[in-house]
Amino acid sequence: MPTLPSIAVLPILYISLWIAAGLVVVGAVLIARSQWGRQRPLHRCVLLSLAAHLVLIGVAATVRFVSWPPEEGTAEPVRITIVASAPFQAEVTPKEVTPNETVTPSKEVAAEESDLPPEPVEEPLEAPDLLDHLPEKRAPVEATPAPETVTPTTTPLAESPLAESSPVETPPVETTGEDSELAETLTAEAVVAEPVEAELVSVPAQPVPAALAERTRPDRLQKVIEQGGSRDTEQAVGRALEWLAAAQSSDGRWDSDRWHGGRETAVLGHHRGGAGGHADTGISALALLTFLGAGHSHLEGPYRQTVAEGLHFLIRSQAADGNLYGSATLYARTYCHSMATFALAEAYALTGDHRLKKPVREAVDFLVRTQNKTGGGWRYRPGNRGDVSQLGWIIMALRSAELAGVPVPDKTWQRIEHFLSLVTRGDRGGLAAYQPRGQVSRAMTAEALYCRQVLGKPPVGSALNETLISLEAQLPGDQQANFYYWYYATLALHHAQDQGNAARHTWNQWNDRLKGALLHSQVTDGSNDGSWSPHTVWGGYGGRVYSTAMATMCLEVYYRFGSSQGDESPWVATRPRGQSLQK
Repeated sequence: MPTLPSIAVLPILYISLWIAAGLVVVGAVLIARSQWGRQRPLHRCVLLSLAAHLVLIGVAATVRFVSWPPEEGTAEPVRITIVASAPFQAEVTPKEVTPNETVTPSKEVAAEESDLPPEPVEEPLEAPDLLDHLPEKRAPVEATPAPETVTPTTTPLAESPLAESSPVETPPVETTGEDSELAETLTAEAVVAEPVEAELVSVPAQPVPAALAERTRPDRLQKVIEQGGSRDTEQAVGRALEWLAAAQSSDGRWDSDRWHGGRETAVLGHHRGGAGGHADTGISALALLTFLGAGHSHLEGPYRQTVAEGLHFLIRSQAADGNLYGSATLYARTYCHSMATFALAEAYALTGDHRLKKPVREAVDFLVRTQNKTGGGWRYRPGNRGDVSQLGWIIMALRSAELAGVPVPDKTWQRIEHFLSLVTRGDRGGLAAYQPRGQVSRAMTAEALYCRQVLGKPPVGSALNETLISLEAQLPGDQQANFYYWYYATLALHHAQDQGNAARHTWNQWNDRLKGALLHSQVTDGSNDGSWSPHTVWGGYGGRVYSTAMATMCLEVYYRFGSSQGDESPWVATRPRGQSLQK
């Protein structure tokens, strides 16, 4: 039986060699970790190499003495002959495996496989998909709040989009002119960008619906000039997109509170509890619509990662019943849902990306379920009697969904037409009220005009003239800026300009004043270069992102939606029973 040899039998020479090697190794390691070693990498490598060689010499010299000796008298000499021949190939008979048998790989195979990257797994439709293979986005600049003083305004103009919200959900009091726009925000440290023209993007592989095709055409600047815009308006759009991209938070949202949304300004004398402060889905949707309106999507263009992250945020915010309220409080919820639905649906229509189909369909279904079945409108809670300021965003959301291939029931459109008939006012039927029992409002007249255009039933003749006279009475720059009113009037008048000389004259007047007011008021230096101040009629509720998005969409009007071709408009919605609303 072999026994472990005693250290005493090892020659003193080998013991000394091991001690010396150990000292050299320890010394080499200490020197290598010292400042001298770090400053002289070549010397450090030589020392470590010397130590390693000494260890190898020691192993080679002493391996015989630390091996197991054979028992005395039992060791027979073994003679080994090396014969050169063909490479050795072991013949292995594969083991048969039954269908239910599991084969456990050897440790060697398992070790090799553990170093391999995992097999790709198909992700479900949640927005991480939208971010695949996108370039890394520049880190957003954190906002540095600057105190801003907003003087409450009681300008008797129009009702608005993003109305109030309150922590306690008490039933709102129905009043004749209450509703507030998605608002504006604080001064932030965004990006100092040189004025640049909005970059055009190539047309995606998916055919773009005719209603949205103008924004992706390669000669867009020429189209802009033909429609009343200019190189300056395109530069303003480009600078606004730069600022909005830098203002996006790391989780994909545009944070209303961060950009001073939710400030109570008591517009029209109504206190709305600072609505808009938590309306991140609505504010983010408006920001996304500015990029989509300029032809940028999550698949095309230099802002594709910005758009993808924004869409991802909206999808994550969707509740099980399809609503896109996010954290918005009562008076902002319907605005947030309709704006977010609008943004998701437009992105889907523009790209045909099937990953957006489910959230768009569920958001549309939520709108269909929550419509007031008698009056035909929407307001703060499901089933509430409607108001026009909610309706404009909802009609655009539903029409965009239709363009993307998501159907809207005939009954829904019929009820919308009925609601518009209830708010029609004026001697000729060319004006509109905020609610069925309300008084005439200029902003609601502009919004109702656009809603009727989308439905394919615009006012004509004396009714149209009555509308034009009302809008001409308050052009951009006449009073405190009201981007909500400007947005709908700009869309409606641009669309109406083919309806005769009077409509064209009103559009030209409006457009000249709009360009002057917006180009003059855009911030041109400092950290907010490219943005617009929230000091507007409804700006306190949504903040700087709101004001910038609304102003930018006004300047995108020249190509945002396809123009009429003869008697047909590609933007017109579907008629009940499947026929076009416009014949």
